[in-house]
Amino acid sequence: GSFVSLMWSFLMIGMILYVFALFFIQQMTVQLYDPRNEANVDTELWSAQRHYFRNVERTVLTLLESTMGGIDWDDVYVLIEPMGLVYISAYIFYIAFFTFAVMNILTGIFVDNAMKLCRPDDEELIIEQRLQDADDIKELHRIVGAMDLDKTGMISREQFVALAQEEKIMRCFTTLGIDIKQPELFFRTVAGPDSSTQMTIEAFVLRAVHMKGMATSTDLQSLIFQTGLIQQRLHKLLQKQRETTPAQWRPWRREGASGQAQDACDDTCDDTCDHRTD
Repeated sequence: GSFVSLMWSFLMIGMILYVFALFFIQQMTVQLYDPRNEANVDTELWSAQRHYFRNVERTVLTLLESTMGGIDWDDVYVLIEPMGLVYISAYIFYIAFFTFAVMNILTGIFVDNAMKLCRPDDEELIIEQRLQDADDIKELHRIVGAMDLDKTGMISREQFVALAQEEKIMRCFTTLGIDIKQPELFFRTVAGPDSSTQMTIEAFVLRAVHMKGMATSTDLQSLIFQTGLIQQRLHKLLQKQRETTPAQWRPWRREGASGQAQDACDDTCDDTCDHRTD
């Protein structure tokens, strides 16, 4: 993954160097071979300019060295200074752009790719989640086992509610991501529809561990769906009951003004109204 980014990074650096090299060498060629400068030419300066800017390839290498530590960028600045303010500004812009923009962007790309490669895949995430669940079950079993003062292997509602009030026990459950601020309601929820007053520690742990963390949107949608099913079944049950119950057994019926039996509730009354469910 990083090798592809490395190739594109080299290409981008090469393009930047090539563009700036063309910009500088055009004026440097005029500076080196202008007959008007022969009288005032500085032999040492001219030789240095000729050495570092003799062709495009060497100019690219000069610019690269001035940003990568090969030569001091101030030495190149001295060579460019006679070319004028425009080229001086362009060179300073190149140094700042390459140092602060290009290198930071390239570093960010490599770091991002490295972070992606370090992320576990789906299989590793599943294994890690299973190991975490196993550790949570083991820790929760140890906590609930400590609450079994009689060492019977059972935990009762009264025993759990009494011990869950202790700060140490509550902190242990909170560490596992389980909220027991209402211990009696928590025990009833774990016990299930049968509302047992006593459970084995193993059964309590296996059910309580599923109450870790916050409720997800999937949990809420599932609860809404199940509630809707219950309402539909209740509606059908009440409708069937009204159809099968004889009229004379309906205590909510009354005689209307015309002498015919009428419901105490009109047609707009809800199906769960007390007049229809009594």
